Amino acid sequence: MHLLNWVDYRTLAASELPLALVFAVVLFGIWRVYPHLRGTDTMASGFSLWMPAGALLAAQGSLPLFASSILGNLLLICGYILLYRGLLSFLQVKGNLPVLYDVAAVASAVIIYFTTIYELPVPRMVAICVVVAVARGLMAIELFRNAKERLPLQLFASFLALFAVLSLGVAAAALSASSSQGGPSGLAGLQSLGVLCDVAFLLGCGIFAFRMYFDEISETVQQQGQLDFLTGTLNRRAIEEILTVEIARSSRTHRPVSVLMVEIDHFKAINETYGRNLGDATLCTVVATIGSILRFYDKCGRIAEDKFLVVLPENTGEHSMVIASRFRAALKEPSLPHDQPAITLSIGITQCTFKEPAAEVLARAELALREVRANGRDGACLKFEHEQPVQAPPPANLDRLRTSSRIAKLIR
Repeated sequence: MHLLNWVDYRTLAASELPLALVFAVVLFGIWRVYPHLRGTDTMASGFSLWMPAGALLAAQGSLPLFASSILGNLLLICGYILLYRGLLSFLQVKGNLPVLYDVAAVASAVIIYFTTIYELPVPRMVAICVVVAVARGLMAIELFRNAKERLPLQLFASFLALFAVLSLGVAAAALSASSSQGGPSGLAGLQSLGVLCDVAFLLGCGIFAFRMYFDEISETVQQQGQLDFLTGTLNRRAIEEILTVEIARSSRTHRPVSVLMVEIDHFKAINETYGRNLGDATLCTVVATIGSILRFYDKCGRIAEDKFLVVLPENTGEHSMVIASRFRAALKEPSLPHDQPAITLSIGITQCTFKEPAAEVLARAELALREVRANGRDGACLKFEHEQPVQAPPPANLDRLRTSSRIAKLIR
């Protein structure tokens, strides 16, 4: 404790200012670039409040106690509340905000009372240590609950729990010092210890917050790298990787998986006749229509300008013919935009065989698509390995096709 007496706690409080400034600026910058990241602006605001709080606490003795002690501590409490709210927003949980609000209200009343009515530093120190310990403890609890085996979040939770205990230890030591013969010297050392813990907590909290959000940014960038920028569906690399994974799963489980190669008929003519903008709208319409019919674990990706690949796990080739007819029928509905040109699809379908390379599956789906083109487009063709292709009837005969499919009957 004597070593802490060598360092003025006001100097330690002032050292919080540049740390809080750096963390606040970086988090606000992340929020501006990635506004969808939850809680970034709230946590940045929490770090921002740390700056005036640290400045006022560092100015104790030069400013009236109302400004330096009451206002400084209240700003610090608000900063912790914002940090907790930002964490709850990031984790998308409700948390225990009412508990923190109640503790903060009681601590604020104690700080105000023992500054304006009775000028006693120990109750003020105990009050601020308790509310800080509760805030850190609640943050640690939520992180432990929602870490889900993510090591950075688990480390962050352990860090918060440690500093919650340290804060309670400082409060207990302050109560003990007030009843012993430690005098002002011992109290000054405790104040220095408390502020030193705040500085270490601020540094660690900022670093862990950066790591937490940078992991989210990395995941966002990775997801964006798998999407087609125009339609929002998967790009070619992503959908082919999914096809490889599904073929491997099918080989292990002996469950069927089928693919559909979907091509928009006369897409080049649509672009030349109606313009590029309406051509782009056609692509988006097709993607939206396909997405509205697929199950959540079916996947669609754009593999060429006017061509899409659909991967259908747990589907045989026969039932994929039914799904292809649904795609074509949905595009003939009158609910489409009135300025949208007529859209028809040519669809090549195949079912993967045991341990078949993805390249061979795609080549066979392409052959089935060529059969549709050769027969005048606006249709679907199912091609198995070493078998003759099966042509699909037009969408008007969808009910007959559904009835004739044994698997479709089971699904219905």
